[in-house]
Amino acid sequence: MRPTSTSSSERIGPGRVLALTAGEPAGIGPDLCLAVASTERIWPLACLADREVLGSRARQLGIDVRLRDYQPGEAPATAAGELTVLHVPVALPVVAGRLEAGNARHVLALIDRAVDGCRAGEFAAMVTAPVQKSIIND
Repeated sequence: MRPTSTSSSERIGPGRVLALTAGEPAGIGPDLCLAVASTERIWPLACLADREVLGSRARQLGIDVRLRDYQPGEAPATAAGELTVLHVPVALPVVAGRLEAGNARHVLALIDRAVDGCRAGEFAAMVTAPVQKSIIND
């Protein structure tokens, strides 16, 4: 009997990169990206986020993480404690827990970049951290 499903690493395939958007920069999204970075991964992953937001949040949470710059065509980090970041800057300073409508375009830019990468074959798939729709609508 043939198996009816494959593991996620087989579906993604070797060398195929997942895009993880960090979502709302003042929300739980950066924390979730850092949690992913704290574990070894079997798939290559590029986190689309503001590098400084991730670094600041890691320091606040006491998380030791090495943030690497994303380079298309290079294998992203998969080791625990490392995260490859495709830097998309925020417009305004970020304070965890304090939503800022001025950063709504940043959230949309993360999603747009991930979608463009998927459509172009740069990314095999995308995952988004939570977004605050009311802030985007504002």
